[in-house]
Amino acid sequence: MKSTKGSLLVSGASLNDPNFHRSVLFIIEHDLQGALGVVLNKPLALHPEQLIDLWAERVEEGGFIYSGGPVSTNAVIGLARTTSSTDQSLVGNVEVLDLHFSPSERSDVEFVRLFVGYAGWSAGQLESEIDTGSWFVFEASESDVFTDSTEDLWKRVLARQGGLISQMASAPEDLSEN
Repeated sequence: MKSTKGSLLVSGASLNDPNFHRSVLFIIEHDLQGALGVVLNKPLALHPEQLIDLWAERVEEGGFIYSGGPVSTNAVIGLARTTSSTDQSLVGNVEVLDLHFSPSERSDVEFVRLFVGYAGWSAGQLESEIDTGSWFVFEASESDVFTDSTEDLWKRVLARQGGLISQMASAPEDLSEN
C-alpha cells in the first residue's frame, strides 16, 4: 500500500457521490487501517466563533469555515500554517492542529483553516476507489491547502497535470451536455 498522506485527492468524472462532486481533498492520514482527509473547496457560511472560540482569532483572514466531509459533522479539524516545517508537517509548513491546545502554547502557528467533518475510508476502500478511477492522487502544495480561490481549485489542479487529465478541467458540469 502506498500512502497518500499529504497528497491531494481529486474527484474523477466517474465519482457519482454528490458529497464529492468536483472536490479536492487533502489527505491527512492514510495507513493500513484506512484514510482520512478534508475537502478543501467547500466553504460554509459559518463564523469561527460559532465553532471554536479558542482559536477564532487565528483563523485565516476572511474567516471561512469549510465542510471537510460527510463524516462526523460535529467534529472540527484545524489545519495550521506554521512558521517552519516540523516532523508533523504534511506538506510545506502545513500540519494538523490539536485544537485543544491554547493558542499561547503554539506561537509557531501563523493561521488556521477550520473544517467541519471529514472524509473517511476503511482499510483498502480508498485504494479500491483510486483503482476504479473515482479519484486521482496528485502532489499537494501549501498554496493548494490554503488557496483563497477555492471555487476553481478542482479545475486548476486538473489543468496543471497536463495530458488527458488536464482536459477534464474544461468538461461541463453535466457530462450529458458534452
